[in-house]
Amino acid sequence: MLNASFFVNAIATGNRYLSVLLLILLFSNGARSEQIKYIDPTDSVDKHGVYFVNVLKLALEKSKGQFGDYELEAVPVTMRQQRSFKSLESGLINLMWTVTSKQREQQAYAIKVPLLKGLIGHRVLVIRKTDAAIFAAIKSLQDLAKFTAVQGHDWPDSEILEHAGLRVEKIILHNSMYKLVTSGIVDYFPRSVLEVTEELERFENDNLIIEPNHLILYPSAIYFFVSHSNTLLANRLEVGLKIALEDGSFDREFYDFPGHKKALQNVSLKNRVVHRIDNPLMPDTLPLENKALWFNVQ
Repeated sequence: MLNASFFVNAIATGNRYLSVLLLILLFSNGARSEQIKYIDPTDSVDKHGVYFVNVLKLALEKSKGQFGDYELEAVPVTMRQQRSFKSLESGLINLMWTVTSKQREQQAYAIKVPLLKGLIGHRVLVIRKTDAAIFAAIKSLQDLAKFTAVQGHDWPDSEILEHAGLRVEKIILHNSMYKLVTSGIVDYFPRSVLEVTEELERFENDNLIIEPNHLILYPSAIYFFVSHSNTLLANRLEVGLKIALEDGSFDREFYDFPGHKKALQNVSLKNRVVHRIDNPLMPDTLPLENKALWFNVQ
């Protein structure tokens, strides 16, 4: 390893070759790749993990000229959402993506670009095929409140639906939610329009259908989150996503993603009874005024 006297000698003697080497070493030291660790999404039931990694890479590439190179590392662990925030604080991971809320934006720094254009809050209902006529007769949110939904126990959506007066059974295991509908323990599973098609294909149960008459709609967004102390990565993601939004590459990534294409082609949002509900967890910072960030259900 080169010691300090080497650099002092280079400067003091005016040795051209040593000075050049010094500059190269200093430049190389400052140009090290930024390492970014995130939870490996490949084993997740939610196949959107691939999409979020694609958007992450897009933002990092768009900001490469300003912030330099980077290295991505998928950490092979699985954990529930609240545990992921603790992993941000500990440094086990540097970045995560999840639904925002007031509490979550206190726990970590949110990059305020809705990665799914708000469609995480556009919920269709998965029901038993034999209950189709019962749900077709529902006219209001009060009618829907007579039935029981299922959601994740630590999902913000559970509290949002309960705040609207709906009955919600909260459980831990995602795979069990469709089984609870099939068995009749719960009546329906509100699922984002972007998630539901591929999930039902994987579940392979002919007794379940996407109910065609209703849509629960509330403002919600999935953001990238980083530690409050990681201002460099936060700035980089904000710059990269801003460039991607302005040059159209963000929208191309969103609409060209195979799962999104399939969902938007197969699940019509038109001619539905729209049940608009409030999101009591919604931060005041949600950028609802920027229409370019959101999907227009009309």
